[in-house]
Amino acid sequence: MIKRMVPVPVRIHPLFWLIVCSAVWTGYFIEIITLFVLVLIHELGHAAAAGAFGWRVDSIELLPFGGVVKTDEWGTVPSREEMTVALAGPFQHILMILISLFFFRQGWWTKEWTEYFIQGNLMIAGFNLLPVYPLDGGRVFLSALSYFFPYRFCLHFTLWTGMAGSLALCVLALFWSPGGILVHLLILGIFLFYSNLRMFRQKNIHFVRFLLFRRHHPDLSRPVKKLRMKPDTRLNEVILKLCKEKYHVLEIVDQNGELVSILPEEWLLDAYMSCPYGKTTIKEWFAS
Repeated sequence: MIKRMVPVPVRIHPLFWLIVCSAVWTGYFIEIITLFVLVLIHELGHAAAAGAFGWRVDSIELLPFGGVVKTDEWGTVPSREEMTVALAGPFQHILMILISLFFFRQGWWTKEWTEYFIQGNLMIAGFNLLPVYPLDGGRVFLSALSYFFPYRFCLHFTLWTGMAGSLALCVLALFWSPGGILVHLLILGIFLFYSNLRMFRQKNIHFVRFLLFRRHHPDLSRPVKKLRMKPDTRLNEVILKLCKEKYHVLEIVDQNGELVSILPEEWLLDAYMSCPYGKTTIKEWFAS
């Protein structure tokens, strides 16, 4: 359901003004400002889609090498919403390319400026669709994996893939161009690697947020996934099997494989959070 939209503040990183000054000094002011306007429209696309789903959007921040929409909803909302919000940014570039072609056909824009504008849109959209977290393509990749695999595994795999992709960009920046190092791409690669590394160090916090949200917002409309467990299984082993797009039912079986009890997902989340590090087994929890 579409929710009421609210204004989103736009913040500009202080280093952005250094880029503007260097653009003025080198005579590329219009070109640089155009690229940053494209980035702003890209981020506004994310913010508009997030607002339509009722997400809490804190701000849009323009950085020296791109932009970011500040929100805490990632990992707690349905994957289809995450994918829609992530793709809303690149979709803006399709619209802008169509508009630029219309302006060109009307004779309002020159061929050279239209080509530059289209190239800028393709560059920003293409780069953001790379499957490297936290780029849009990386977020879509994480959301798509969430339909098929446990969420903890999805986080690990996405972040390891993101670090590998970031290093690949750095190698590309160092050796691809015969004219020398591609400094801009190298800085982007380093920034993305740092972002993935920082997120990897915070993965447990992210995972706990995911668990807390599921506990307080159970969704029985999700497809049911049955988890067959023995009484001596530790809770922290079971919790790693939770899928983002499934509702889980625990089937407790004895040593002979006979069904002993059926427990809902809410029981698992309550039991896990009430035990230190979830090291208690299912049998020990019932005996306590």
